[in-house]
Amino acid sequence: MRLSQAYRASCLAPKPYPAPKPRLLHTAAWIRAAAVRPDTLDPEVDEVIKAIHATPTRLALTVTGGGVQAISWLLGVPGASRTVLDVQVPYSPTALKSLLGGQAFASASSPDSVAALSQAAFQRAASLTALGTPVAGLACSAALGTDRVRRGEDRVYIAAHGTGGRASFSLVLDKAAPRPRWAQDAVASRLLIHAAALSCGLPVPEGDLARRWLRLEPGDVLESGRPQPPPTLRQALQSLGRGEITSVEAGLGPVTAGAPRGGRLYLPGSFNPLHAGHTAMLQAAQSLCPQLEGCYELSTGNADKGLLLVEEVERRVRHFEEARLPVVLTQAPLYAQKARLFPGSVFVIGYDTAIRLLDPKYYGSREDMLLQVRRGGTGGARSSGVVTTPS
Repeated sequence: MRLSQAYRASCLAPKPYPAPKPRLLHTAAWIRAAAVRPDTLDPEVDEVIKAIHATPTRLALTVTGGGVQAISWLLGVPGASRTVLDVQVPYSPTALKSLLGGQAFASASSPDSVAALSQAAFQRAASLTALGTPVAGLACSAALGTDRVRRGEDRVYIAAHGTGGRASFSLVLDKAAPRPRWAQDAVASRLLIHAAALSCGLPVPEGDLARRWLRLEPGDVLESGRPQPPPTLRQALQSLGRGEITSVEAGLGPVTAGAPRGGRLYLPGSFNPLHAGHTAMLQAAQSLCPQLEGCYELSTGNADKGLLLVEEVERRVRHFEEARLPVVLTQAPLYAQKARLFPGSVFVIGYDTAIRLLDPKYYGSREDMLLQVRRGGTGGARSSGVVTTPS
């Protein structure tokens, strides 16, 4: 019993932990330039993020390798729920490849990989918002200082892809500068906030003012890609015709190109012209599916009549713009194609269209038609349905 008491006493007695070893601090000049109190956010960053939260643009972000402090900054300023839709941090190569749908790049930190990540973030932002909402996808891919030997430069790549256009930045960090990794990440995070402000239509500093705001060292090399303005309806339709994108949204304001939204209620048609019967049909279907957002879909290609001219599509879209109604333009004349393009959606069709839907000539054979019908017209994904209403 005495041994047991002694053992318990030794377990409960406070242990004299060794004092932490002093660490070498970096130059006072760098600390004054880059560091702030740990319980506060730099007022400059705070001011920009408040301005971002005051815009109607919604953001989805993907960061890998660096720029992670920007996430806490964005979420730490009140109003983040009005702006931030989603954040992804795919840190391993496997996670990065999965996020890009199996697409792989020679280097995770490259202009091509960050462009693909920003496009995926843009499509994710569109899928999470209502039609007509301005959105942007932002991505940061970085290779920063590490505790192992790594050849190559310390670098940061950032891309923005949104309804307001596109922008890209590359930054090579001076390895000789006295910066720890967290300070490099702070620079990458500032550049990501800079890109977010630009995507939200806010004025941003340029030249020496930008370098000062980003807290760059003299040896850092910053390059900005040529900003691309948002496409006009004609430009988006031309991209659709070339097969570069699969959808174009119009009718409610800025054109949204290349971000098909699943999980909606679509009324396909030629709309030549749009009339009260179309709006009544969609309203009737929405009464059956009140949880789904309604939208019109116009295929620029017709299974029987071929492709429409760009000028003709523009003419039909003007009716939707005048009525402030959303329309999505595609090159998917067959319902099997529509269902693959808009997974999880419901399509509204009239009686005559329902009869044509079962016509084997649109599928190649009766057997192919039956196969598509069994699969729900989705190529195997049983997530789409059809609401049939009287013509």
